[in-house]
Amino acid sequence: MFAMIDPVDKGERMTARKEIRMRPSDENRIKAAAATVGLNEADFIRQAALQQVGEVERRSTMSVLPLEAFEAFRSAVSKPGKVIPGLAKAAAQAESILKDA
Repeated sequence: MFAMIDPVDKGERMTARKEIRMRPSDENRIKAAAATVGLNEADFIRQAALQQVGEVERRSTMSVLPLEAFEAFRSAVSKPGKVIPGLAKAAAQAESILKDA
């Protein structure tokens, strides 16, 4: 069997519900695939959705640069910084109005 272990299982009961509409041909493909890996349709769909969630989360937290751009970035941040008068004060003032998303 190819059943996945739920990577986010926190011991909470599965009480939330979702309803989806799909073409009969899609339903037939899902039934066949779920049976092939030994899962019921609901578990198959849930695991496929969670796998996609993981991919979206991974991509949204990763920055990708071409090698030349990365090397330029690495070179720039490895040099000693410059003291800019007033910058620390401006950053402290802005801290109260700027928030991470």
